[in-house]
Amino acid sequence: MSIKEPPERIYGWMNTQLSLARHSGGCTYNGHSYLIDYSAKGQPLVRVDVINRESKEKDAKWAAVRQAQKEAAQTAQGGLL
Repeated sequence: MSIKEPPERIYGWMNTQLSLARHSGGCTYNGHSYLIDYSAKGQPLVRVDVINRESKEKDAKWAAVRQAQKEAAQTAQGGLL
């Protein structure tokens, strides 16, 4: 018997028993916490650990962009900054 990984996102939940999540902004499903992603198309329920992982990835991406901009500015200024 294999244990299935819980879904990262649940779409089409608004007309099911999970619609109770609308009142609190999230719910627990199969032992995992989910929050509503109001900005995504279809407003899926997204597992909290997925939200945290994607947030860290986004922060790392922006840190790399800021570092590249800083290095480019230093090069353009001749290293005076």
